[in-house]
Amino acid sequence: MALNEIKRHINSTEKTAKITNAMQMVSRNKVNHLMDMAQSYQVYIDHLRDTIVQLHYTLKVTPPNFSKPDIRSLITTRKVNKIGIFLISTDKGLAGSYNVNIIKGMDEWIANQNFSDEQELVFYTLGRTGERYCRERGYTIARSYYPLSDQPGFQEAHYFIRQLRSAFVEKECDELYLAYNHYGVGSGTSSKFGVDRLLPVVALNRRIELEPGFNKEELISKVFLIEPSLEAVLEGLVPQYIESLVYGALLQAKTSEHFSRMIAMQSATENAKEIIEDLQLRYNHARQVKVTNEIIEIVAGAQAQHKERRK
Repeated sequence: MALNEIKRHINSTEKTAKITNAMQMVSRNKVNHLMDMAQSYQVYIDHLRDTIVQLHYTLKVTPPNFSKPDIRSLITTRKVNKIGIFLISTDKGLAGSYNVNIIKGMDEWIANQNFSDEQELVFYTLGRTGERYCRERGYTIARSYYPLSDQPGFQEAHYFIRQLRSAFVEKECDELYLAYNHYGVGSGTSSKFGVDRLLPVVALNRRIELEPGFNKEELISKVFLIEPSLEAVLEGLVPQYIESLVYGALLQAKTSEHFSRMIAMQSATENAKEIIEDLQLRYNHARQVKVTNEIIEIVAGAQAQHKERRK
């Protein structure tokens, strides 16, 4: 390889390294911001779940006797003919194994469920990757949504919440799941694909027991005066709980996506630096060879002139 060509390759690789390094820093900032949002929102989800559990525990009737039919339908199980899956993916690339993990994880989950031939999978896809996945495998796509912003707000999430809730209430599907990449599994430095049940809220269909060690004297019903009734308050909290699960999934998925992109760009930057070092060695070696050849030519020419004079 000629010196000019090696130098050109070094310059282009350095420009690529600058771009990937900049993308890495951008993704890191997005991850940090979304992690703060996800952690803060998780506190809300945990408190909401605990409140629902405590209220449900003190009820005399299981399942709760909700007055609103649409709320009552959210906790009612029925024969499962259609299984709805809200598959959260991305429209963008350069995220390493993010999309591969979604596709592989979805295939494994479906294979492990042992669905009968009479049961149909109905997908609600967010992102072109999920839509392409369903089309390639021949799955039914009820609705497709894209794109999702890099830092989704609750107003944006509320659109999907309304759509999913409507699909279940109107019996477009008999069970509904959230499928997405979870961020912060284990040590908090990795992401893993998972599927969470969204509807129906089966926990309210059976009598539950509080966790061991829970002080029953601290139940909400014994600390506060609840009006108009336990059922009415619980009836208002169930939709909020469903909303929190969907929004939490969107935050988790986006955090995982940006984290995967940050790692991919970091790896690309490190690989570019290694290529530059290798090219620089080749450039120095080629330059030394060229200089050596020039010296040899000069010496050979001088010797030839010297012999010519002696004649």
